[in-house]
Amino acid sequence: MKRRRILAGILSVGFLGLGALLLPSLHRSPVPSRPSAQPSALPAAETAATPRASESPILPAPVVEAKAAPRPPQSAAVLPDVDPHKAFGSKTAPVTMEVFSDYQCPACKTLFTTTNRRLMDDYVSNGKVYLVHRDFPLPMHAYSRVAARYARAAAQLGKVEPVEQALFQNQEKWEQNGDVDGTVAAVLSAAEMIKVRALVKGGTLDPLIDKDYNLGQTYRVNQTPTTVFHSKGQTYPYSGVMTYDILK
Repeated sequence: MKRRRILAGILSVGFLGLGALLLPSLHRSPVPSRPSAQPSALPAAETAATPRASESPILPAPVVEAKAAPRPPQSAAVLPDVDPHKAFGSKTAPVTMEVFSDYQCPACKTLFTTTNRRLMDDYVSNGKVYLVHRDFPLPMHAYSRVAARYARAAAQLGKVEPVEQALFQNQEKWEQNGDVDGTVAAVLSAAEMIKVRALVKGGTLDPLIDKDYNLGQTYRVNQTPTTVFHSKGQTYPYSGVMTYDILK
């Protein structure tokens, strides 16, 4: 009997000790298993573009400005560096055309003789189109910048139209021998040629030509002729020769 009590006591003490050891582990949170691979991070652009939940989305500045104040129409009054001697028609015309041209370019000759001459008669003269000539002499043409100087000089005397016509109509001749001076002299008086030559040699015309050329680069002009149309706040560039029927 005593032996049984002693044995029961020993077993009770053993169970109590075992329960004390197991009890803390029953309340411990299971350790999450570590994933085998970490998820890849979001791209930097996507991270920057995703707003926090507590923040309102941030719109890019141009979008906000476009909603707040629509872009005003691109009128002739805001075109940069327009030489009034090489611009034709009314500044308030509903359509403005900037023609980037090279006097030694055969395609420019075609545009001038087949399209723009009719444009002058049908649209520029009655105030429907404001036409601006822009010099864009291509480096591949040996005499195009020289021709641009003479045309600009003649323009300051009010003689740009006969000189442009002479340069384009006789393009094949002067591009062979470089006689731009003789081509222009054929349509101007001796007194006018003295003034033209003085302007050409004066060095004041190249900066004006460069302004046109640099402006063309902002329009991404990469060939001549290129015509840039402005109407109702929109800008429409057109590369190459545009026929009169398409222009109408």
